[in-house]
Amino acid sequence: MPYAENNGTKIFYDIHGQGTPIVFLHPWTTNGYIWYYQIFPFARTNHVIAIDHRGHGRSDKPKSGYSIQEHARDVKAVLDAEKIDRAVLVGNSIGGMIAMQFTLDNPGRVLGQVILSSGTGLGEGMPKEAAAAFKNDFAGTFSALLEGAVSAKSKRERPEILEVMKSHFQVQSNFPKHVFDSSMADPNGVFGWNIKNQLSSIRTPTIVIAGAEDNATPVAANKFLADNIPGAKLSVVKDVGHFHQLEKPLEFNAALKEFVAGLR
Repeated sequence: MPYAENNGTKIFYDIHGQGTPIVFLHPWTTNGYIWYYQIFPFARTNHVIAIDHRGHGRSDKPKSGYSIQEHARDVKAVLDAEKIDRAVLVGNSIGGMIAMQFTLDNPGRVLGQVILSSGTGLGEGMPKEAAAAFKNDFAGTFSALLEGAVSAKSKRERPEILEVMKSHFQVQSNFPKHVFDSSMADPNGVFGWNIKNQLSSIRTPTIVIAGAEDNATPVAANKFLADNIPGAKLSVVKDVGHFHQLEKPLEFNAALKEFVAGLR
């Protein structure tokens, strides 16, 4: 099992296949397993890397250091370890934030990026009551958030998706409570990170994909990204919430395949 190291923190990643590198960056509280429907289909034609972010899955879980910038440095450590000069980045939620930050920091190393159900400045305007609810009852509040992050059709026809998403954060060995606390406290953590005034500096080919029923990062948050990243395209997908790659994996894979082919 390969690990890369960033200043003493070990970052786990899974690798399969050969060809144009594609790096998959998972949502907050989950791990690289969420890309199960993508890893092997794309490994037939590409060099696939699925990273477990620090604080998640099989990576180290330090007490602090959960800024999006630090996560982006972890991605660099993985690419350096694999001797990959340039790659396509595919990021869902916090994974999309990490992809955008990595692109800002290392523009010459990104062939293109797919930003899936993400945003920036998500904590802006968050009511004090909502922030307090997260701190006082993380499990209950995050469960409620996930209820609104999966489409009605998915909850009706594929209830296992919501079940597995809730299970990720309920297992301490996958996502300990101190990771949540440190991420919330960090001014550049998942809710505090804000690059609204830097989006115009991203010149990498970009597609932004939003679920029409995503209440976690609504269409408006994703549209803001697409409107402010030069040349970015927005795709809004019907009957999908926050997890397009799980809710409609074949459709997502087709869109990603077309995007990667266009980069060549």
